Amino acid sequence: MTSAEPAPGNRSTRDRVVRGLLFAAVAVSLVFTLRGMDPDHLWTALAAADPRWLAVAVLANVASQVTRALGWNAMFTESRIRFPLLVRIEFAVQAAAAVSPEGVGEFVRVGYLLREGVTRTVTVTLMLVRKFFSSLGLVPFLVVLWWPGSGVPGWAVAVAWAYLAVLTVESVLIVRVARTPSGPAREGRLRRIVFDARTSLGPVRHPRVFSEVGAAGVATRGLDLVAATAVAKALGLELSAAVLVLVLLSIEVSNILPTLPGQLGTFEAAVLGATAGVLGQAEGLAFALVFHAQQVLPQIPLGMMAMAGNSLLRDRSEQDSG
Repeated sequence: MTSAEPAPGNRSTRDRVVRGLLFAAVAVSLVFTLRGMDPDHLWTALAAADPRWLAVAVLANVASQVTRALGWNAMFTESRIRFPLLVRIEFAVQAAAAVSPEGVGEFVRVGYLLREGVTRTVTVTLMLVRKFFSSLGLVPFLVVLWWPGSGVPGWAVAVAWAYLAVLTVESVLIVRVARTPSGPAREGRLRRIVFDARTSLGPVRHPRVFSEVGAAGVATRGLDLVAATAVAKALGLELSAAVLVLVLLSIEVSNILPTLPGQLGTFEAAVLGATAGVLGQAEGLAFALVFHAQQVLPQIPLGMMAMAGNSLLRDRSEQDSG
């Protein structure tokens, strides 16, 4: 006797309901958190932002796209792809993610790499691995949360330990799965997909590749911390290193939730939750808005130029070969 599975239409409706409830929960939490806030106080905090520190934050954001591309470059041990192209793809992906529904940015990555001969299965597998290393890159900075006298609440310390525990389990799974098989046991599309996925994971087990991708993840998170520090300086906010790391951790955890384009709403809720009790309503929202803006707004024009550049290069190469 087989168990009945929900029809695709029912599953789609269920996903929309869950997504809607999550958005509603975020909206309600923002309303309760910000009720009674003086809009003039918020505007004053935003208007006083130092553009020089904002420029530092934007530069750190741009540099972090390059370090992300370095991580991808390290994983392509067999099918080598030109590093400048990987950088352009990274900007294009981030721009698409900023203005489109969740997941569209990664579809853009799949499309670009497919043109370079990388199969969808390999790209999706490496996306998951790259996301794992990006999360792992935050771990060294969590030390400031566990340090005695950090001043962060107990729930933050507990979340940091839980975050580390999840990544430890994922590390064991990746090491166990990332064994290059000799070949699919039998013919079949599903077995071929599993074989390709495991094969693409094989190089990650090599110490050099592991260390390079890991270093790129740490560098990316370090630049995120530089950007957060620069935004705090721009707004004249005295935030400790522990609070800034907690902001990054809260944003990372919020990424598991379905979001609007550019993480609108969930990003602000994560930052406000991390800075609650440290910043006032207006200062906390000003920090959240500016930190979010410096991440999203520069990516849109740079990503559009990257996408246009990739298309032009592809068109020219096709004309030359024709």
